[in-house]
Order: sequence, then C-alpha cells, then structure tokens
Amino acid sequence: MRATELTRSQVRSGLAMLRHVIAKKGWPPLIYTRADGYQFTADGDVLQAYEVGVIREKLTEIRRLITGTVTPHAALAPEDKWVRHMVAQLNSVESTLDLIA
Repeated sequence: MRATELTRSQVRSGLAMLRHVIAKKGWPPLIYTRADGYQFTADGDVLQAYEVGVIREKLTEIRRLITGTVTPHAALAPEDKWVRHMVAQLNSVESTLDLIA
C-alpha cells in the first residue's frame, strides 16, 4: 500500500485479479504466510498447509455467521422457508469444511 499509494481495498482487488491471471496462465499459486509474506509455490506441502489455514478461517467465519445471526433469525422466524433453507445450506457448508480442515 505504501509503495503504490493504493487503498487497502484496491490492493485486495488487485491481488484477487492477479490470482485469477496466475491461474489462467497455469503458473504456481500465489500464497501469503506471515512468516514468508507473498510467494509463488508449487510445493504440495506448503500449498496444503495454506489451504487448510484458509479453510479453517472460512469455517470460523461460517460458524460465527450461524451462531451470531442465522440461529437467532431462525428462532424469530422458525416457519420461514428462506431461513430453513439457509440453515440447511450453511450446516452443509460447515460440515463439508470441517471434514477437510
């Protein structure tokens, strides 16, 4: 951000676009770790560790959404078709992510 004078949002958008271009060209993925910063890598162990970390982060976000918003919403509107569908889908996502994390 300092070097480019871009906002945090612009940097995130740029990195997302860069990851898309990298994937299209078949280059090794760009990952970020606190220890090493950004890096391209084709090392399966490094990629798996990164993927598991991201999956755990998303799993935590989904669980917080379920417990903090969806469950209270379901309690307020137990007969609402949308709420029941959302609960079922999010529980499925949570279960799937939990299996691979």
